[in-house]
Amino acid sequence: MKRALLVGVGTLFIPALAHAEGSVAPSAALDPDAPPPSVHLVDDSDPEPTFTPRAKDLLGSHVLVGAGIAPAWSIGELGSRLPTTRGLGVGFSARADAGFGISRSVVVGAWGGFSGFSDGRRCDSCSGRALSVGPFVRYHLAQGFRFNPWLMMGAAYRQLSFVDASGDRQKFSGVEWLHLELGADYYALSGVGFGPYGALGLSTYGSRPDAAGDASVNVDLSVGLRFFLDLPGR
Repeated sequence: MKRALLVGVGTLFIPALAHAEGSVAPSAALDPDAPPPSVHLVDDSDPEPTFTPRAKDLLGSHVLVGAGIAPAWSIGELGSRLPTTRGLGVGFSARADAGFGISRSVVVGAWGGFSGFSDGRRCDSCSGRALSVGPFVRYHLAQGFRFNPWLMMGAAYRQLSFVDASGDRQKFSGVEWLHLELGADYYALSGVGFGPYGALGLSTYGSRPDAAGDASVNVDLSVGLRFFLDLPGR
């Protein structure tokens, strides 16, 4: 009787054990390197970096037109025997520029300037005028701000003339081989603004009167206010 009872109980437990072994074995076979349930893994790998898009390009493919006014000073020498101040006094200049943005910080284009000068030391009733036209490259230092400083470098063909004491007009022409401007644009509106600028020009006149002597270097300075238009705006 007892033997029959033990056989019956054993018959009940054997299928349960077989089922338990069958349920564990497949998971171990699928991942033999899996840690025991009591082990907790910590992921210490670096997270993938997030992508931050670049700021909007506010200059590339834009058309920029500007115009400025300023007092002007011409110093140095028109020729080796003719100091500039003998023929030219303090002047008034107007300049204009038109450029196209080729990147988010660079503009290329053309500029021109006209200056009218008062009497120089050589003559109490003389006057002079100068005209410059040439290309430029301008680098803008900031993006996305209302106040945008810039540096411009260029060159130009330059003509200058003044009336001497005898009433004859003396004419000069040559190359402004270095033209530098430092300024800033303040955007009062999306595409309209203004800002200060200062200009330095170094010129040599290859064509000049014989009385002026040999070729020399003349310096032109101006400091003023520039207004500009940015199309299509910000």
